[in-house]
Amino acid sequence: MSKLHLVFGGRVKDPRGVEFTDLDSIDLVGIYDSYASAEDAWRGAAQRTVDDAEMKYVVVHLHRLLEPEEVEPAE
Repeated sequence: MSKLHLVFGGRVKDPRGVEFTDLDSIDLVGIYDSYASAEDAWRGAAQRTVDDAEMKYVVVHLHRLLEPEEVEPAE
C-alpha cells in the first residue's frame, strides 16, 4: 500500500491548534503518495497565506489512519 498523505487547510480558531472554523471553506490541496511531495504542496499552500494568521495548512498521514495497528519506525 502507498503511504498516502492528505494536505488541506483553512481558517482556525487559534493558530496553535487545528480546530477549523468553517468546514465549508476548507482548501483541499491534494493527496500525495510520499511525505516529501505532500510537504512540498503544504509549504506552497502555507507560503501563499503566510500573512493570514488564521489560515493553517496541515499534512495528514492517511496511511496511518488506514492501518493504525501498523507501527512505523521513528523518522
